[in-house]
Amino acid sequence: MVASVKSAPRAQAPGKGRGGAVTKPKTSEDTYRQMWRWDKVGTAAHCVDCYPTNCPYRAYVRDGEVWFSEARGTFPIVEKGVPDMNPMGCQKGAAWMEVLYGKQRVLHPLKRVGKRGSGKWQRVSWDEALDELAGALLDAIEDGGPQTIISLSGGSPGAIWAGGWPGIPGPLSTDNNSEVNDFAPGHYITWGKFDPVSSVDDWFHAELTFVWFANYAYTRIPYYHFALEARYKGAELIVVAPDVNPTTVHADYHVPVKMGTDGALCLSICKVLIDEGIYNETFVKEQTDLPLLVRRDNRMFLRACDVAEGGRDDQFYLHDTKTRSVVEAPRGTLALGKVEPALEGDYQATLKDGSVVKVAPVFQLLRERLKDYTPEKASAICGVNPKVIRTLARKVAVKRTNILTGEGNAGKHYHGDLMERAMLLMLALSGNWGRKGTGVRTWTTVGLGSLPPDMASQVLSNFKAEDPTMSDEIAAIELQKRAMTMGMGGIVPPVFVWYYHAGYRELWKRREYHDPSMARPFDEYFKEAVDKGWWQGVDLPGPDMTPRVLLLDGSNPIRRTPSGQNQFLRYLWPKLKMIATLELRMSASAMYSDLVLPVAAHYEKLGFCLPTTHVAGLVFGDRVAEPAGDSKPEWEIRGMLAQKLEKKAKERGLAEYTDAFGRTHRLEGLYNAHTANGAWDKQDFLVDQTVKSLASFGVLPEGTDLETMREKGYVRWANLGMSARAMAQGTEIKPDETFAPFRHHTEQKAPYPTLTRRAQFYIDHHWFLEAGEELPAHKDPPKMGGDFPFVISGGHNRWSVHALNIAHRLMLATHRGRPHMLMNPDDAAAKGIADNEEVRVHNEMGAITIPVKLAQSVPPGMVIIYNGWEPYQFRDGQGTNVVEAGMVKWLLLAGGYGHLRYWPMEWSPVTTMRGSRVEVSKLGTESGGERVAHKRKKRK
Repeated sequence: MVASVKSAPRAQAPGKGRGGAVTKPKTSEDTYRQMWRWDKVGTAAHCVDCYPTNCPYRAYVRDGEVWFSEARGTFPIVEKGVPDMNPMGCQKGAAWMEVLYGKQRVLHPLKRVGKRGSGKWQRVSWDEALDELAGALLDAIEDGGPQTIISLSGGSPGAIWAGGWPGIPGPLSTDNNSEVNDFAPGHYITWGKFDPVSSVDDWFHAELTFVWFANYAYTRIPYYHFALEARYKGAELIVVAPDVNPTTVHADYHVPVKMGTDGALCLSICKVLIDEGIYNETFVKEQTDLPLLVRRDNRMFLRACDVAEGGRDDQFYLHDTKTRSVVEAPRGTLALGKVEPALEGDYQATLKDGSVVKVAPVFQLLRERLKDYTPEKASAICGVNPKVIRTLARKVAVKRTNILTGEGNAGKHYHGDLMERAMLLMLALSGNWGRKGTGVRTWTTVGLGSLPPDMASQVLSNFKAEDPTMSDEIAAIELQKRAMTMGMGGIVPPVFVWYYHAGYRELWKRREYHDPSMARPFDEYFKEAVDKGWWQGVDLPGPDMTPRVLLLDGSNPIRRTPSGQNQFLRYLWPKLKMIATLELRMSASAMYSDLVLPVAAHYEKLGFCLPTTHVAGLVFGDRVAEPAGDSKPEWEIRGMLAQKLEKKAKERGLAEYTDAFGRTHRLEGLYNAHTANGAWDKQDFLVDQTVKSLASFGVLPEGTDLETMREKGYVRWANLGMSARAMAQGTEIKPDETFAPFRHHTEQKAPYPTLTRRAQFYIDHHWFLEAGEELPAHKDPPKMGGDFPFVISGGHNRWSVHALNIAHRLMLATHRGRPHMLMNPDDAAAKGIADNEEVRVHNEMGAITIPVKLAQSVPPGMVIIYNGWEPYQFRDGQGTNVVEAGMVKWLLLAGGYGHLRYWPMEWSPVTTMRGSRVEVSKLGTESGGERVAHKRKKRK
């Protein structure tokens, strides 16, 4: 794919060339040829925001500027008979030059001179900007401590491995995945990890592919072809979605599930699998907790501490049908040996006090749970014909089944965890993970080569001495979790910023926005979670730690966070003495900042793409043009700020300070610590050393260096390294095979990092038992935002990379040029609404004004606004997140239970938005309730 020439036609009038004269074209052919001249070609890549962000490009440079680019066919054929990954690219990447040189680009440091959000700025020098920022940082350290400095994470336009803010010990950085909510909570609850992901070419091995909570024709343009190519050899493609989205055009089946009822559909499929005896009994017994025994009296797992004095609370039991006795379930392996565990029936177990209790396998309890999910009953809930449900179940039972989902899109629903647990149960019953062409896909980064292999192995060996049944994977994850409790990571889940300081507490207290099964007020659950120490070490900033400085690096919470425009501007922003943003463009959050510092873009600095198993290799983007204006790479900005902080601290006599954990830190030597005494000051050197280190760890092929990366643009990994997230993939990289996660579990019988050491569908945490969610279930979405007739959904826009390039000239020309909402024509007709008419979309949270696009593809009672529009693109400046309720499901605060403990990017509470309730009104006909809400908002 080749881009259009930047601002084409760019063959200017005679003598008007950028950086040099352009000969007057003699013919139209001359004009066209001059458009495609170049001086040099560079290695480029797209590194963030369009996940998995690993598209290698060639960038063509003329007169020092990038004029056009094309996808680079640099990926090798990996497995014989499987298509390669070339080319990886799309129209958004090909149009990247419009971001580099568009009018929305921030080119100089800017200081706010009007009210926040007024758009009034003064151009300042880097020295002036960093002097002011350094002063604000030191003020915060002196006044309230470093924990009053908060860095909100996000999709930075910079190199992922070299984020923008200085390594001052003590400030808090929020968990990136909690911020963007690409979390799959149901996966984590089941597996103790949520993001093992196959390589995209492994999709070719699938025999049955579901596209679920996703629209791959829009969002997976570079490698959606693998799912379609699999159809050439007989695979079937099924799209499960309420709307007839563009991916449906290529599907064998469209399953029109009612929004928010996917769990009922999956559980009905599970019932058919069990009732017809077409489930994979061997897989179920070996890989899952379904054979484990549960006490009938208290609904808790039977544990060794129940059976004997001093027994473990994480030793569980099976009923062996051969010996007709209760036996210990193995903890260090999934291999069952000679034991043949029962899946059904009731049995007896003798407790340590001599009493006898009834016990039953989880599978038996599951059978009882599924009585309410016959295809006929489920059809009444989800709207899918019972015959279709039975057909799907019979296909899943015999075919290699692969589920392609979006980045945690199910988790963006209030009950997304239940939907995901039901989906995984369907895969477990059919034995569909841990082999090629199977499993479920969200997203992943693997954190390559955190330690040299010998050192990592020694650390893990020493740690495993306390429990020899731990695998290396379990030990690595456990080490990370314990480090977090001691505040060693500096990363915290943002839920505590939201709750204590951003006004979300009042929002989350609204019982009518929560599920009715929440037996107690939200505040009681929150207090219990904190008081019991479930979030010890990361429950920061506390209520007495008022944030004073907010640092944003590619983060745009005013646009992105559900209800963020309401909550942040009203509650958090007034508390902040300084808001500084590193940005490529003028985002909504940058507009409400005090300082905006311009960063270099892709093509203007060195950077690696996210290390993800999707492509199973390292993709490199070079500096092919100089940074535009006064913009600088993040790494350089970090060094400059470190120098400024050292200087100003010395002037103030501030030699040291104490963080929230009582640790003392010194500011002297901050710059040398950041740059390894200046050795890393040059980014070329730093990148070269990073690549060589990865090669020495065995992660990259021997001899790989910066020049290798410049020449090839992509290098396939030799192995995944020894980070916790890499080992959690549960599979080795092989040079001649597609990558399928979890093979360690299915082939080597390695245990899972859960409480039961198995894929865990039964959660006997007292909160889950109280809610009736110990097993997967369906629950109707709560009425978030109020009792209104429409549910609102979204998705990723085909014509943008989130908001990063939605506002440039070329992308705006691909559609109506402004935000729009899709609505069913019958719903619109009932309200007298015409195509392209502006309407008011409102609920108890607020209101937005947006044009309507009538679409038969949208079911009645649902409206869709695709993601990425900046608030300032709406006529009244109110973006979509104004009407998104931003609720947190209380069960995601659970802890103190096996694997339900904080692990960065893995287990954390997240705000939800899909399924919020709204009303749609013609302008000037808003309901009295909406007028009251607006008056109330104005008064506040």
